[in-house]
Amino acid sequence: MELDEIAIKNSAWAWNKLREARTLDYQVGEESITDFIVLNIKKWGVGKISIDTFTRHAESLNGSDWEWWFTAPSGKWLGMRVQAKVLNLASGKYEHLHHKNKHGAQVDLLINDAAKNGLIPLYCMYTNWEPKRYKANWVCRSHKSTVRHYGTSILSPKVVKRLQSKMETRLSSIIGSLKPMHCLFCCPGFGGRELPDRALSWLRGTGLLQGSSAHGEDGLQEYLKNEAPYYVYQMLNGKVEDDFIDIQDARLKRITVFRELNVG
Repeated sequence: MELDEIAIKNSAWAWNKLREARTLDYQVGEESITDFIVLNIKKWGVGKISIDTFTRHAESLNGSDWEWWFTAPSGKWLGMRVQAKVLNLASGKYEHLHHKNKHGAQVDLLINDAAKNGLIPLYCMYTNWEPKRYKANWVCRSHKSTVRHYGTSILSPKVVKRLQSKMETRLSSIIGSLKPMHCLFCCPGFGGRELPDRALSWLRGTGLLQGSSAHGEDGLQEYLKNEAPYYVYQMLNGKVEDDFIDIQDARLKRITVFRELNVG
């Protein structure tokens, strides 16, 4: 199974599980969906992609950021700082989109932490809606469009910042900015052969990069790294206990490394 097929299948899984939860009047949490999203990729990606994940066992007091690291045989690395949000199925709102704590607004912390570490800030949105009520406007040129592509979607922090002043959280106000997650893994339309290059090219081409207007073509290459942070190598080497992995950031709860094994 190719990477795009894995991501599409995963998105459909999330969409269907949320639809099932809606029919049973049950709200599924972000952590539960995230655990199964990672499990699915590990299961379906055998031979194409290797997944390694570390999750803090202790409760994070300041947030629950997630880092994605994409790498490939060339040794390039691309890092993203991610917040996962799930739609409240009863209200049709992302109720915790504008979460704040004593350190400030979560979106600002996400953007600042990403900038400090040379990472790309993103939101991963878990979503389901009644197709007759809403219509998404993103057109994928590689696969036939379906609402199930939006089970796992990408949203720019720039959009969240724009909505923050009015505390807008309704799906109807956000749906036009959602992009299917599978495009991040596979889209060939913007260039790039290996996974890190493809993902960066797609993020740039769709305007999802925070502050991308300030970067030229060459400037964006600063996101591509020759090495990952030390704690990523600790994780890959099996040092996965809290006492052994050197993560100083209290807001970082989960790390997932996507290693592309071959390029067709």
